[in-house]
Amino acid sequence: MSNRKYIASILLIAATLMWGLSYSIQSISASSLGTFTIVFFKGVGGLFVFPYLIIKKIKIDKQTIIGGFLIGVVAFLGLVFQQMGIELSTVSKASFITSLYIIIVPILEIFNGKKPAKKLFLAILIALIGLYLLCFSGNYSFNVGDVLLLLCSLFFAFQIMFIDKYSRIKDSLALTFVSQGTISILAFIVMLIKESPNFEVLATQILPILYMVFIAGMIATTIQIVFQKDCGPTLASLLMSFESVFGAIGGWLILNQVLSIKEIVGCILVFIAILIAE
Repeated sequence: MSNRKYIASILLIAATLMWGLSYSIQSISASSLGTFTIVFFKGVGGLFVFPYLIIKKIKIDKQTIIGGFLIGVVAFLGLVFQQMGIELSTVSKASFITSLYIIIVPILEIFNGKKPAKKLFLAILIALIGLYLLCFSGNYSFNVGDVLLLLCSLFFAFQIMFIDKYSRIKDSLALTFVSQGTISILAFIVMLIKESPNFEVLATQILPILYMVFIAGMIATTIQIVFQKDCGPTLASLLMSFESVFGAIGGWLILNQVLSIKEIVGCILVFIAILIAE
């Protein structure tokens, strides 16, 4: 593996850690903040790359706007369907179903004329088994929330593919600015119409908001858009499925949720899958 690909893989896992911990942080403030308010704060952090664009005199041309807009729209839909799905399903099932993009992405790659390495399919199978053990605790019923989560997984798969396409030909930070700006604008419009956030309530949630804006939003998303192209979409999706593992660990550390032996085995299998893929 090249040094650049190795560094990109490590950074993607770091971004996944930030997203995984955000599950617990968002669950703390979910009763106070609405779906679109949460999505808005996860998008607005990406706008802080704008001063860098000005300093470096990076131009935002038509193709960057198109690419960033497409990335932003599918990411917005993925985030919204994920939050709505969690409200109608369970966090564990949400983690598993969301991570199904590790299957969807290779399929999209094949339709796009590319064939992922055979070892990646073995890694995906092991990761799916691990995610199943990690996320399911005996509730096998399928409901409307699960359908919304499947849509979320599909939109995240398209996000990964659009990032792969446009980050190879356009400046990644410019794409981050446009895509996160798209998420912020869409979420802000719906937030004002449906949720009318109370500033007193927002003040009580300042720490979770700061985490969503600067850690889960600005840093993690920028890492994905800048470094995903060095791994390729299939490997990147597999690395990012580790979000479920970090989500479970975050629940243990932050919410005092105990991990069972089965869940620990699931975490280990996902880690083994990533080692195989690498």
